[in-house]
Amino acid sequence: MTRSPAVSSRARVAAGVRTATPWAVLGILLVVAFGLTLRFVIGGTIGPLGPDEWWHGTAAVSRGTAPSAIAIFFAEIGGGVGAAACAAIAAALLLALRRPRDAAAVATAMLFGVIASETLKAIVLRPRPWDQLYASHGSSFPSGHSLGAAALAISLILVVAAADEVPRAAVRWAWAVGIGWIVLMMWSRTALHVHWLTDTVAGALLGACFAILARRFWFRRDITALRSPGPR
Repeated sequence: MTRSPAVSSRARVAAGVRTATPWAVLGILLVVAFGLTLRFVIGGTIGPLGPDEWWHGTAAVSRGTAPSAIAIFFAEIGGGVGAAACAAIAAALLLALRRPRDAAAVATAMLFGVIASETLKAIVLRPRPWDQLYASHGSSFPSGHSLGAAALAISLILVVAAADEVPRAAVRWAWAVGIGWIVLMMWSRTALHVHWLTDTVAGALLGACFAILARRFWFRRDITALRSPGPR
């Protein structure tokens, strides 16, 4: 009895991305629909919803404390310049490792995520919390920091997971670190009172969805190969 060949990590990730693609599209549509509901259905000041008010008080930090310093660190590194620098460094490293499609997927996820975020901000016009602990400007929905963190983290997790030379234990660590980074970024934005909870959830969801779609675009040949019947 012959064993079937082991499935490569690259094929496994391609199959997962193919399965996740419709869910990623649905996630983007849900964020857009929620934003349009805030703007055109709820209307008014589009202030906090019930979960937003509860988390706003729960996640608050005091100035000068260690949690406040951590939140500010994430605010700085996840801002426009910081996020762009992190994405550029990741893409440059991937190019140096001769993984141009991986680098392109990371850059594409960040670029289109930012475009979508800024477009939604301009349409929804949701005010930020009134008691900010860190200077921030512009509309509140969705959180660009959370989007950037999720787009970069999920893109890099997919790179690690698709590398056959990386042990499965390292992939699990990559998932743990990546998800932890996203959650801490979301917490930072709400702890500093510059975003509502729903802003950060929407931003993180958008970032993850664009990471999946970018991977699907640049690795569509791998996904097409999965559909092709193998030799009989």
